[in-house]
Amino acid sequence: MVFRRLREYVRFLKSLFRTTRRLCWGMWKLTSLPQPAITIFGGARVQLDSELAKKAEQLALLLARDGFSIITGGGPGIMEAANMGAFNAIKDCVIDGAHCAVREVSAGIGLVRLNRERVNPFVQKNIIMEHFFARKWLLVRYSVGFIVFPGGFGTLDELFETLTLIQCNRMARVPVVLFDSTFWNPISVWIEQQALARGLLSQEDAALVIITDSIAEAFSVIKQGATGQKKSVLHDETTVKE
Repeated sequence: MVFRRLREYVRFLKSLFRTTRRLCWGMWKLTSLPQPAITIFGGARVQLDSELAKKAEQLALLLARDGFSIITGGGPGIMEAANMGAFNAIKDCVIDGAHCAVREVSAGIGLVRLNRERVNPFVQKNIIMEHFFARKWLLVRYSVGFIVFPGGFGTLDELFETLTLIQCNRMARVPVVLFDSTFWNPISVWIEQQALARGLLSQEDAALVIITDSIAEAFSVIKQGATGQKKSVLHDETTVKE
């Protein structure tokens, strides 16, 4: 009995060491990105040529040009579109002959052996975790705002875990934007007619999310709500015009 428990304990310590090592490696890579950073969540099954993916790409492009780094889950679909937008911000900078301050503004945090997911070709810093909890910790640890596009169980899990962390004061009250009102409005109705009506949420908690279909509005909400100082990732200070 004792030997079995010791064996389990040693197995746990080995797993803990591997996880800690991967987390430290992921933190090291993420902190090399220009700060602040925005995390974009969304479904891996969204087609890259869809209107939704194109909007994710445009929004990530605007954010990267304005000085934000982009963090995603590193897979296909919305994640690939967002990483593409950030990649194109740097690509356009080089093509236009501007003096880019950095060459890497996006990261993808993937998971070992995750079904149906591959690392998309636009990820500039590829970070692979072994466990979901470690992956999600990195996805939220260095972000000052979140944009959530339509997705499945994984996307909903990431959204509600982020909201729970904010609600419980485990992270700052950063902006959380839900993009695509057709997809998210039923959840808004549930919050109003069920959770709020039954006293399961406060009005303050219900106001944590903003639903929009506008790229301009999403960009404005993130820019106004993000905390901390930022410098453009696309230009040196001497080239930025007032």
